[in-house]
Amino acid sequence: MKIKFPFLLSVLTISAMASHILQAAVPPIPYPSKANSEVPPSLLDPRKPPGKIEWSRFMDLSRQEAEALWDDQSHKGTRLADWDWKWRLGWVKLCSSKNPGQPGFCNTVLEDGLDDKALVVRAESASALGQSKDGTMDPVASRKLLAMLEDPRNRRGKTPVMVQKRALYSLLKIGHAEFARKAGAIAEKDPALKAYWSKITAVSGG
Repeated sequence: MKIKFPFLLSVLTISAMASHILQAAVPPIPYPSKANSEVPPSLLDPRKPPGKIEWSRFMDLSRQEAEALWDDQSHKGTRLADWDWKWRLGWVKLCSSKNPGQPGFCNTVLEDGLDDKALVVRAESASALGQSKDGTMDPVASRKLLAMLEDPRNRRGKTPVMVQKRALYSLLKIGHAEFARKAGAIAEKDPALKAYWSKITAVSGG
């Protein structure tokens, strides 16, 4: 039996109308975007280190997403020290730039990071604090950085590690004259730190 063209056209028209009605009645399922994507499952357990995908997603978090994640974990009683060291390093990196939109929790992250048990987190925090407080002459930040210079964890025997050099550089960037003078006095006691301090002050004109 042959199907007449007008009849086939009517069937197709009715089918298209039905499809349109169904689409209007059932809202489309939203695809996750960078702005509203769900938090990666591993982030729900801060004590587990991130994989490559989780790390990449974490570093791409917007200011609002980072605040939401931090607030969620804070309400659960999770402090910076409770996160795996790789996540702690990630939080410091998120807070490392001097930005008017910097999340409010960053002061806590950077200050706690200065006393972190992981050397790499302490070093990154020292640099990040200098960046975020650049030129502010902030006495609180300067005092904390100065304390890092005398923290025995930041030396290997008699040899200073990268944390102390980063703390010196950040103290110079912040620009508090009294603490810079004290930093210079501490640096004078160690040949390596003295040479580094002389170099960065000469470059900065200090």
